[in-house]
Amino acid sequence: MEGDINKNVFKTYLNKQNPVIFDIGAFDGNDSIEFLNMFESPDIYAFEADSRSVELFKKYVGNKPINLIETALANVDGMITFYESESDTRKHKRHDHEKTWSASSSIKKPENHLNVFTDISFKESTKVKSTKLDTWMADKDLPMIDIMWVDVNGGEEEFLSGALNTILEKVNYLYIEFNAVDNEKGQSRLYENCITKDDIRLKLKHFEEIGVYNFMGNFGNVLLKNKKIV
Repeated sequence: MEGDINKNVFKTYLNKQNPVIFDIGAFDGNDSIEFLNMFESPDIYAFEADSRSVELFKKYVGNKPINLIETALANVDGMITFYESESDTRKHKRHDHEKTWSASSSIKKPENHLNVFTDISFKESTKVKSTKLDTWMADKDLPMIDIMWVDVNGGEEEFLSGALNTILEKVNYLYIEFNAVDNEKGQSRLYENCITKDDIRLKLKHFEEIGVYNFMGNFGNVLLKNKKIV
């Protein structure tokens, strides 16, 4: 996505070299690697559910000190429906040799995504492991999460529902994608029943909006700061 936030902005926001960072919807691990190279000794946790992305992650990240957790983060502790994306023509620039396109996979069925990205299709649904972040955090000794980087392709509402306590009490900065907009032209949702930026803000009233990035009329990313903590 062009025009995305420059991660170096977090160097200004965080006065530390050992931040705790969550990369949720990690795909091939590139965002995690960028964070790893940015700070002296970050503690990075990467969450990914698509087995094809997990394979890419393991190839691309190798033995770098990044913790990979193979699960979706949603509002269910158990197995959930998952829609795998595919493309006959689209290949990620870092992985031209790979035969699959897993970057658009989601727990939600595609809607306007099929019109915006006509070269991407979706297979019939499969099942993947799902965990509520609040459940996962229950036995972890992680007092604070400095950066939470969320790219869950339309599953934002389900993610937030399963992570709300953690986000409100322990997350300093939340960078989250949204895949729906309501404007004068009506509603546009890349995935069925996915939520807008305003919906996210309503759920996170203690967070301040710092900026919106990468807006294309169909989706974007919003950076939020926890006013209760920061």
